[in-house]
Amino acid sequence: MRELARAWFDVSTQSFGGGTSTLFMIRRVLVDRWGWITPREFTESWALCQLSPGIHLVALAGLLGRQIAGPRGVLVSVIGLMVPAAIITAILTAGFGQVAQHPLTLAALAGIAPISGGMAIGLALTTAGAVMQRGRLAIVDAAVVGTAFIFLTASSQLTIAVILAAGIFGALFLGRERPTSSDAPVS
Repeated sequence: MRELARAWFDVSTQSFGGGTSTLFMIRRVLVDRWGWITPREFTESWALCQLSPGIHLVALAGLLGRQIAGPRGVLVSVIGLMVPAAIITAILTAGFGQVAQHPLTLAALAGIAPISGGMAIGLALTTAGAVMQRGRLAIVDAAVVGTAFIFLTASSQLTIAVILAAGIFGALFLGRERPTSSDAPVS
């Protein structure tokens, strides 16, 4: 439990920008550093959490905590993700008014966006690595993603249609994928 708490503390205190950067840190810590879950388990867990109401990263922390350490892992993971970040946010918010216009503050804030963008690209490349190992199916996957990107860029009115089309495509062509191995290391 101590190692699990430390892992979530690391994620909570080192990911800035929320969303993608936090997701990237979770993957780096739990999959790459500790090896508690496989890349596929991570991706499947994240996909499942996208269906949950509320904050998806909190749902992911709870789900991964449960996979790694059972019911106590849920509590440790969610607290480890939320509490340090909440404390840092409260301190920074309280002090921000005092230094908001200082040149160093403005420079630091200007640097956060590229860092978050870089982490988003890093997550995309890391996740794509597993897909690219699929050979010819990787070309199909890339074509589907590219087509969806073009449609979504063209009009935000097409979002629901793109989601439905991707879901149908996945059900028809990707439904034959093997499920996650039950003997994958999770503890």
